[in-house]
Amino acid sequence: MEVGKYQAAVASAQSAPLRVGTVEYLMNRPAEGVHVPVEELTLDVEAGIVGDRWRDTAWLRLSDGGPDRRVQVSVTNTNVVRCFTGDEPDSHYRCGDNLYVDLNLTVAALPVGSRILVGEAVLEVSDVMNDACGKFAQRFGGEALQWVREPEHLSLRLRGLFCLIVRSGRVRRGDLIELI
Repeated sequence: MEVGKYQAAVASAQSAPLRVGTVEYLMNRPAEGVHVPVEELTLDVEAGIVGDRWRDTAWLRLSDGGPDRRVQVSVTNTNVVRCFTGDEPDSHYRCGDNLYVDLNLTVAALPVGSRILVGEAVLEVSDVMNDACGKFAQRFGGEALQWVREPEHLSLRLRGLFCLIVRSGRVRRGDLIELI
């Protein structure tokens, strides 16, 4: 087990900036398994991220078959993710999240229902836990998945969090992300 890098993920999660941080990278996912780094995303309350596959292929669906807005946007801490992906340029994109940020994403810092201003958009922290998926295990190994899912690590949100969009707007690399 690569305990050192997993412990680094815990330390990164706990030491990230509180309340105000920075959007470091953005990702659009036009199709399953396709991750396109971009400089700007347009977030829309109804459509999700414009050009992203969420509307058509969201893993969480409502009883009417529509996508569940609680998983419109996936946000992760870049430094935490790099503990799993390594430091190679662009390796963090293998996770497939939409927003890669330098901000404390722990439950203590951002409880469910918290609202965050990111660029022009406002997001609300979802009650749907991102405890990593099978793709995470395929890419980074079963041990990494187990570490993320350890009960004492769940509140750290090592795999990031899901949000729903409550105000549409554009988000650019370098924008502030802040608790409001």
